Amino acid sequence: MQLTSQKTERGVTERDFTVEGARDPVPGVLWTPEDPATTGPRPLVLLGHGGTQHKRVPNITSLARRLVRHHGIAAAAIDLPYHGDRMSDEERSLSREDRRRRMRERMRSEQGHEAASQRAVDDWTRTLDALQAQEDVGAGPVGYWGVSMGTRYGVPLVAAEPRIRAAVLGLFGWAEGPRLAGYDDEARRVTVPLLFLVQWDDEVAARDYALALFDLFGSTTKTLHANPGRHVEIPGAEYQASEAFFALHLLS
Repeated sequence: MQLTSQKTERGVTERDFTVEGARDPVPGVLWTPEDPATTGPRPLVLLGHGGTQHKRVPNITSLARRLVRHHGIAAAAIDLPYHGDRMSDEERSLSREDRRRRMRERMRSEQGHEAASQRAVDDWTRTLDALQAQEDVGAGPVGYWGVSMGTRYGVPLVAAEPRIRAAVLGLFGWAEGPRLAGYDDEARRVTVPLLFLVQWDDEVAARDYALALFDLFGSTTKTLHANPGRHVEIPGAEYQASEAFFALHLLS
């Protein structure tokens, strides 16, 4: 893990890092408490961004800082393949709608889903290994937060990674294309405490499909929060609920 920059603001230290991935470097950000005397192990929440977004999208940075300031929980985000600093120059020149169209084409391919999911899980696993080797993080309990594309890749990650003890997912279902191969089984293997978010008027992930996915999860402790509004209109109260959810399941 290579640290590339660091800054501290209002009690939160923010460090840019790079982890060596299987195919290319994985850039990320780690947020921890400012106090240099504070060492691990401490809880860590991994934050997965949505489609066409990146590791520093405002909702992720805001939630990360809240977790650090209010609870001493570390947080980290990475750029997933084809996003953020891992986007090709050719794709970077496209409009957001064209990038979204290309992403949908990748998602429609079952082979593409399997390859992309495995790559995302591998990236997160390598990142988690590197983060837990940091003195101020350590091998504490881990949570995962990710909606929309963050759920698409978060489900196989949570299903495969035994260190993850709680997850917030949502804004994803079967709204487009065929059922992804193997995804139902991956959802059933998610057994950790789960908070699932639904936007009732979601134009990207239709509510019926999101509800069907929620029903598949194997968790015996799972809660669904539904709010009126479109895909990108998650109310601020749900970020507070996510914060409280992780405090409950990672600190107790």
